[in-house]
Amino acid sequence: MSERAALLAAMKGRKIAVLGDLIADCYVETHPERLSREAPVLILKYERHRFKPGCAANTVMNLHALGADVTPFGFLGNDDAGIAVRDAFQEAGIPVQGIVTSGATTQKVRLVSGDVARPKQQILRLDLDNVCDDATVSANLDEVVRRGGFDGIVVSDYLLGVATPARLATLREASPDALVSIDARAGLDRYPDVDLVTPNDGEAAVALARPVVTDDEATSGALELRERLRARAILLTRGNQGMLLADGETHRIAISGPSEIVDPSGAGDTVVAVAALARVAGANYLQAAHLANVAAGISVMKVGPASVTPAEILEAVHG
Repeated sequence: MSERAALLAAMKGRKIAVLGDLIADCYVETHPERLSREAPVLILKYERHRFKPGCAANTVMNLHALGADVTPFGFLGNDDAGIAVRDAFQEAGIPVQGIVTSGATTQKVRLVSGDVARPKQQILRLDLDNVCDDATVSANLDEVVRRGGFDGIVVSDYLLGVATPARLATLREASPDALVSIDARAGLDRYPDVDLVTPNDGEAAVALARPVVTDDEATSGALELRERLRARAILLTRGNQGMLLADGETHRIAISGPSEIVDPSGAGDTVVAVAALARVAGANYLQAAHLANVAAGISVMKVGPASVTPAEILEAVHG
């Protein structure tokens, strides 16, 4: 058995908690019909719509696809979008006891269009945010995160109020030996003293208040973030420039797969899921980063948020 195959096998059954913003990615599929006489716009004919687990829910699905015993903590509405995400979890055998039901589910609605013989292209995205600011929901979340026994904790913070330092602290108290990984759109300084942080170059630039574009800027930025956050490792994702790992040393990791991608949606969710689970399974940070890089290369060749399986990773490595 190869080293990567052994590592992927060791991921199975690891207990991972995901604290974060569970959302529904809604794809509204259409085809172009004609130009409007009312305005210089295209009239699209509706075909269908479908929901996929997104953001923290996509991280959950990726961890499950890799064999982890994953428990999500967050909230979903009792609406079509929330029911679809909850159903996806239950069909996969993912427990939903840590999910509070309230209000409307946050959605990213993507309008996609194209002819029958061609792949549909995204032409518009509409975000329907529901911030977790209800006192009852917050109290219920505070209660459910008191569970312990986790090998790893992943925070997936999309700024909707579920992920907070206090809730993370509660999870860590119940699982003091758990490896903690952070995927946060902003506010990285809220999560010091963790094991792994996985910002993209844009998020790092916001945190540092300076550009993170060139190789030198990426290197100095990752090192500065690691020191400032007192993190054991920073895994900086850089799109078609690959990744940069700062774990006491710095390692540049070239992009895996083709540089022309199909859809980057959800790639960051895949990266934090694979890297965190690999570390829990015994990989060092560099091994985890390489595995996450391969998985990201697979993810961006799929439409929308997508899970990556061990078989796909092994085929990409050996194929």
